[in-house]
Amino acid sequence: MSNDAQLLQNAPSRRRALSEAALVLVTVFVPGSLALLDLAPRLAVLCLLAVWGLALLRPWVDWRAGQRLRAVGAVLLFGLALGASTASGWLGGEGVVPPPRLGVRHTSVSVAGDGQATRKMVELTRVVPGAPADGRLEVGDRILAMEGQPLSASDPEEEFQERIRTAGGGASTEMRFTVERKGETREVTVPVGPAPNASPFKKPGSMLWLCLRALGVCLLVGLLLWRDGQGPAQLGLVREGLGRELLISVPVLVGAYAANIAVSIPIALIGIFLKLTDKEMVARKEVATGLVEMGLSVPVFAAAMVLVAGFEELAFRGFLVPRLKVLLGNWPAAVVLSAVLFGLGHFYEGTLAVAQTAVLGAYFGFVFVFVRRFRLPSVMLAHAAFNTINFTLMIWLQRSGLLEKLAGQRPPAP
Repeated sequence: MSNDAQLLQNAPSRRRALSEAALVLVTVFVPGSLALLDLAPRLAVLCLLAVWGLALLRPWVDWRAGQRLRAVGAVLLFGLALGASTASGWLGGEGVVPPPRLGVRHTSVSVAGDGQATRKMVELTRVVPGAPADGRLEVGDRILAMEGQPLSASDPEEEFQERIRTAGGGASTEMRFTVERKGETREVTVPVGPAPNASPFKKPGSMLWLCLRALGVCLLVGLLLWRDGQGPAQLGLVREGLGRELLISVPVLVGAYAANIAVSIPIALIGIFLKLTDKEMVARKEVATGLVEMGLSVPVFAAAMVLVAGFEELAFRGFLVPRLKVLLGNWPAAVVLSAVLFGLGHFYEGTLAVAQTAVLGAYFGFVFVFVRRFRLPSVMLAHAAFNTINFTLMIWLQRSGLLEKLAGQRPPAP
């Protein structure tokens, strides 16, 4: 039997493949935002996932056939998988949405004074109701100075964001704005809230919750395979030649860096053209700082990555690619769509990072399908090593002081 035929052995119908793929994707993506919901919608989402999963596992079929232990075991294991996958949304403290520091939106306008050269100014375009600026600043206000210091003439918006971000060392404070309102200049004092932190890796115990979610999704994938009459071989996991897979992971890792570097150049040019570079740097510095500040040693991080990167490859390559092959009819389309979905899961790193991660996912999918001929271990090991090496580099940057300098330059929106 060929490798691709083995991977698709006992493959589900198109309808079931679509439902299984969607359930796994929702279970991967939803938990990070689950705690942002109130209790009632959170329970509704959990119930929906429970009903969805049970409809696919069909434990009542085994119960009616007299295999009650098998039916009860399936229900208990699914409950464990669902609980582990969504635990961070209930217990991880990820649902506290930080309020806006100031609560305004703004744009840069060019103003020509009487007999003076044109200059750039920050003009407010929206004041968020209930935010600190509500009732104090107004739409149309032009910011002339902050704490008595005029804004930069070349890029006032960036300096405006930076001063708000750093005010009070990140703690709640008051700021004095000099604004031009309806032709008049006035002083306005606004209480500024604490600085929000967007990095998902700065939540308490974030790596623990991520590992727990990885275990939950892996268990869910295993249950779906079992219900379909499939096994590890249908994920590309085989025991034969594991030593060789370890050796092959080295050139796969080198290729991952080559692909990452190659795509970084055009993406950087696109970022410059679309004026997204600053925002992208903000998001990536947040992630890098958050990873480093978790305080994990390199060996501990590497061990966690064996699980986390392994779960990503198991879900997006080993499980999702064959399901998409059933849906789309060919392997290249399955690899590309799986890579796009993989990239969307990294949106917290920035818009352009989604594209860059998708290309990396496409590379791993290409190796899995066309190079390794549906053998997954070398791809899993290369992915884990890729993440670990990047983390080691971040540690070095921190110890050299470069990471702090980069992090100190980030200007998130106020």
